[in-house]
Amino acid sequence: MTSWTDDQLKQLRQLSNHKVVADISGEYNWMHNITGKWEVHSVKVFEDQNIAYSWLYFWIDKWGKELDDRFSSKLKQDRRKLKSIKRSKRMTNKEKIQSIRTLMTNYTIQDIANELSVSASTVKRSIRQMT
Repeated sequence: MTSWTDDQLKQLRQLSNHKVVADISGEYNWMHNITGKWEVHSVKVFEDQNIAYSWLYFWIDKWGKELDDRFSSKLKQDRRKLKSIKRSKRMTNKEKIQSIRTLMTNYTIQDIANELSVSASTVKRSIRQMT
């Protein structure tokens, strides 16, 4: 696991944000652009351009897998939280609706209604009362 943020990993996955440039001595430097300016990515200096590109492709694949793993684990975690919200005996339907709307921002009113086994009009009414 790397210390890159999700946004940085998304940018690092894009080949257009990388370049391999020759320096004055004929060696190659790997550079990236994730903050709006080109910066040296690797302290390793490459003697052959092909080796630099093989490293680049290797790491692009690694970053892609890490980003996929992060989203997968977040999705599993969100599903567990959703399950605990649904099973909660202490929360009212109104509180459950608010919690689900906060947790699952892409859920529609019908999705929330289906999760809680209530009607869509009940969800709409609760949302209206919250605002």
